[in-house]
Amino acid sequence: MRPRTSGTAGTKPPVLDPVRLQGLTPGADVPVGSHQEAVAYNGDSFAGLELRGAVFSECSLTGVSLDNADLTAARFLESTLENLYAPVLRAARSTFRDVEISNPRLGSAELYGGAWNSVRVDGGKLDFLNLRGCTLTNVLFSNCIIGELDLDGARLNRVAFRNCRIDSLLLGSGGTAVDADLRGSAFRSITGLAGLKGFTVDEEQLLLLAPLLADQLGLRVEA
Repeated sequence: MRPRTSGTAGTKPPVLDPVRLQGLTPGADVPVGSHQEAVAYNGDSFAGLELRGAVFSECSLTGVSLDNADLTAARFLESTLENLYAPVLRAARSTFRDVEISNPRLGSAELYGGAWNSVRVDGGKLDFLNLRGCTLTNVLFSNCIIGELDLDGARLNRVAFRNCRIDSLLLGSGGTAVDADLRGSAFRSITGLAGLKGFTVDEEQLLLLAPLLADQLGLRVEA
């Protein structure tokens, strides 16, 4: 179930309703470019398959391997994705709309240039999450461990990271953020501090950012 999250005045949090799936039929092999609707996949392997442009609508994928499958421009709509596994996830320019992603185990997740709308990612470990140039609207990451998060050029609107650990955050230039919220998450390094415009941080995070901000501005801090 996806909760309706709360926030403080001035920051509009994501508003996420639960995805409810009914009447699913067991899945079989997925043909190239297919449109799958109301299908449940459990423990299947799509590793190495050509799935460019495939559509999964009102589907459930549980314990599915997507390692090195070509999911370029694929679309996941009103679906739940649980315990996905992929050392290499190739899903550039993909679309996620009204999707719940739970406990993924992803190595290099190449998701650049895509569109996410009303998505929750809860738990799991993502070594490298490439969202460069993506449009993210109404998205919540919670309880995730992310090694490197690339948001260079991404457009964020009502995006929150709750209780996440982000080792390296890359923001870069050309992106925008409206009601983006990092409060309650830990990060070790940030590249592209100017890209923090539009983000909300808490007091503890601001103290951690202070040396980085001083260095970028050329400030000397003396007792």
